[in-house]
Amino acid sequence: MEAVKVFDTWVEAAGRMHHFDVMTRDEATALRLANQHMASMGLTAATVTTEECQFCHQEPLALFTETQQREFREAGGFIVTLSA
Repeated sequence: MEAVKVFDTWVEAAGRMHHFDVMTRDEATALRLANQHMASMGLTAATVTTEECQFCHQEPLALFTETQQREFREAGGFIVTLSA
């Protein structure tokens, strides 16, 4: 069974805390996806590092929606936005 690594991410930017999980296979991809996510919100000045984005645990890929599973396979991972 394929596993998804969960990277718990907390980034302070634009005067507020942004909390999201990056679901992927490895740390390098987690950082890339986290920075892309921040840029998609217009927060390009906020650089996400291993200090803000840390491995937390693993989950079976089968627990996620078909859309999330497809994004995991095609883009290397996906973001789950959480409340801060």
